[in-house]
Amino acid sequence: MKCTTFDTNAALAEQVVSELSALKPHSRVLIPSGSTPHWVYNALAATEIASNLTFFALDEWVNVPSESDGSCLSMINHDFVHKCSHPVELIHFDPYASTAQNIAHYESALNGEEFDYVILGVGMNGHIGLNEPGVSFDADYLQTKLDEVTINVASHKYFSGDVTLTEGITVGLKKIIKAKKVIVIINHEAKKGIYQQIVNGDAHHTEIPALYIKQFPQVNYYITKHLKG
Repeated sequence: MKCTTFDTNAALAEQVVSELSALKPHSRVLIPSGSTPHWVYNALAATEIASNLTFFALDEWVNVPSESDGSCLSMINHDFVHKCSHPVELIHFDPYASTAQNIAHYESALNGEEFDYVILGVGMNGHIGLNEPGVSFDADYLQTKLDEVTINVASHKYFSGDVTLTEGITVGLKKIIKAKKVIVIINHEAKKGIYQQIVNGDAHHTEIPALYIKQFPQVNYYITKHLKG
């Protein structure tokens, strides 16, 4: 398991932005929504690096309007895209399209290539994007039934009003691990438990996505130092 520890979120964000700046123009970058990447997005928005890259949203809630404050698209737009002073290209899922239509949209945008760089967070239950515990790890894309932990956390944390969350569409782990580099950011005290499961668990015998991917050489966990305390 590759793991890099940073003293602060700011230092972690600086490293990610440096790596993004080294990518070739028009490189394809897969990005998450949620609270984990806030520091990275703030640092990236202060530069013009994003204008040279093509971004893809990692996932989206199914049958939840994109304009809802807790939709994955709304969060990425609010936390990153709309903070940039320059245009940012963001490919995203349509919550009302079929799975086949969404896959075709992403594959067309990728134009036969794979992701160059992937940024991930980890859910309290070890999900990656909306690859929930127990899903197939052998899919490029999939529509998933949401875990109760995901539903409870997301409905209270991200949405200001009532919302019904049942399914999500996400880039699958098979697609993610085809990328040239994958970073998994764990930077919150509340994630110490799942971090310890990842460190101590068996990647070859698990239903936890965040643990499964630690076996691949292109995957590096970027953590803040308090998780080791």
